Amino acid sequence: MKKSTVQVKKTTNFVPKMENFKTSLMYEGLKLKSSVDGQTIASLKRKYAR
Repeated sequence: MKKSTVQVKKTTNFVPKMENFKTSLMYEGLKLKSSVDGQTIASLKRKYAR
């Protein structure tokens, strides 16, 4: 008898580069405040998570 092996799939979350994120926002007519410059997208998500 053969033992079946269980494969664990790791999921990775896509995180865009900040410059690409800003460009995407400009296409939608939005703009980040100057106070958020230098912050990562992950930190902004934590700050505005509700």
